[in-house]
Amino acid sequence: MSSKIRPLYCTIFQELRDRIVYGQYSPGTSLPEKDLCEEFNVSRTPLREALLKLQDMKLVTVIPRFGTTVTPVDINEIRCSFEVKIELEGLAGKLAAERIKPDKLEELDAVINEAALLLKGDGSQRHQRLIAIEGRFHEIIRQATQNLVLQEMLDNLHYRCARLWSSALSDVVPDEEILDQMRKVYVALQEGDSKAARAHMEEHVQYFIERIKKVLL
Repeated sequence: MSSKIRPLYCTIFQELRDRIVYGQYSPGTSLPEKDLCEEFNVSRTPLREALLKLQDMKLVTVIPRFGTTVTPVDINEIRCSFEVKIELEGLAGKLAAERIKPDKLEELDAVINEAALLLKGDGSQRHQRLIAIEGRFHEIIRQATQNLVLQEMLDNLHYRCARLWSSALSDVVPDEEILDQMRKVYVALQEGDSKAARAHMEEHVQYFIERIKKVLL
């Protein structure tokens, strides 16, 4: 059986997305097409497809004939994103509790253990690494829902919101509390308790909404 080949633009998109979300490219950074084409060794076509996808996520602004720049972090816009995210994450928790397979539970357990080990270590890039681990945690849950429409919507919201955590919320989100929330979700999924899974996923997102209020105030 032949494996599915990922379109070239997807690889470029994911790399640029992560550079923006995790702060390698700060707001206002110019992304010259020529330089990126040389770096990724591609023509302009797949690069432009990747940039348009980033623009759909509001991570970059593309102005024809003028170029592409990284968008600023709009806290109010991301606050609105969190308000939508809380409903969809709750649904994801419910569906995952009803449909999750043993292999996905094993993946979640491994991710939580990775986060716990990370928090026991030194502080070198710990915050950024935890964001990536927590992102993987949510990705596994989205996959466990077996609902591709929901996965796509939450993928978009996740990276827009993770960018805020990576920058503006870094000082007001205790890492240990995030780990505790992940564990509660895992137990609910393991027990197949859809009501508790929904509640814990919603609580997890509400936690970030409360932190955003601190930034706004």
